[in-house]
Amino acid sequence: MDIFIIIFLLLGPILDITVFYNLPFNIIVRGIYLLIITYLIFRKKKDIKLLCLLLMFGLIQFVFQKFYLDYSYKDIMSNIFKFLYLPLSILYFKNLKLKKERVLSIILFMYIGIYLFSYITKTGASAYLETDGKTGFRGLFTSINEFSAIIVGLLPIVSNYLKNKKKYLILSILFITSIICSLLIGTKVLIAGIIITLLFLIYQEKEYLYDKRSLIQKTIIIIFMIVMIIGFIYLFTKTRIYKNMMVQSDFFKPKNFGEFFNHVLFNDRLSFLNINFNYFKSTNILNWLLGIGFNNNSVKMVEIDIFDILFRYGLLGLTLFLYMFKKINYKDLKSCDKLALVLLIAISLTSGHVLIYPNVCIYIGLLASKNLVK
Repeated sequence: MDIFIIIFLLLGPILDITVFYNLPFNIIVRGIYLLIITYLIFRKKKDIKLLCLLLMFGLIQFVFQKFYLDYSYKDIMSNIFKFLYLPLSILYFKNLKLKKERVLSIILFMYIGIYLFSYITKTGASAYLETDGKTGFRGLFTSINEFSAIIVGLLPIVSNYLKNKKKYLILSILFITSIICSLLIGTKVLIAGIIITLLFLIYQEKEYLYDKRSLIQKTIIIIFMIVMIIGFIYLFTKTRIYKNMMVQSDFFKPKNFGEFFNHVLFNDRLSFLNINFNYFKSTNILNWLLGIGFNNNSVKMVEIDIFDILFRYGLLGLTLFLYMFKKINYKDLKSCDKLALVLLIAISLTSGHVLIYPNVCIYIGLLASKNLVK
């Protein structure tokens, strides 16, 4: 892997901390990364037409946001960078042969270590306002959604790597610290991702753990699993995650499962989707094609990425963005990479903060790399 990519990836957690302290390094460094990979894609003379199409859309958005939406240059560049970050990362990584597991392991432990250190030293911040009634700790990161998505996205790759290397002690520490983070944060996404990854690892070892066992051993395993599930359900009701869900439920007082699904499980995102859709269709054809703008405060963002791309960058933006996923060679992905990709896409469709958020979507781009170096 190019030393440039290694250094940039390792800087990821540090750059996220600079955002917490309102320092400008994050956007500067990530902007430089975007310019460098654009140059490298152009120099390799592959996907030039698609690269030009992306840059042309960026130019159109620049003119549209400046002269039609009257945004500041800073906001315009930030909005364009957010849109281009994942497509250009996919184009750059898809032709690279990378051995990325060790670097991603370091990055994952950096995120977890920084988070737990900030909790122990009380240098971080709460995830919610006191008036919200919810409890949760976001540490030195500005978004618990983005932090959770990064942990969930990296966990399958790193845990599979550690398992194959037979580093079971480090693997245990990884899951224990990840669970601690999920309990401190108080959101559903992280604990769900941990459980799915753990089940994935168990399934990989199904033949050894279950298939080759005797009938008595299988019965004991099934009973043990049932006890574990019951125990988990009981303990879950004692967590911040459950208590935050109850706060949400008490506030909205859902009368049926549909309302519970929207207000509690989806944090009212479907309501925001309806508001955004009605506002979007009331605008003109130019807005339909190019969006209502990322900084439009008339309507709150949905926080379901595919709809935020549609409403903020228009039909043209959504079409171009989705087309980029065709450039990923899914046949080259290992099973853990596929799980990581599925989890990140699932998060983008439920809690958002993935596809157009550079500190998260970089890892989707990285998954596009060829897994030919073992």
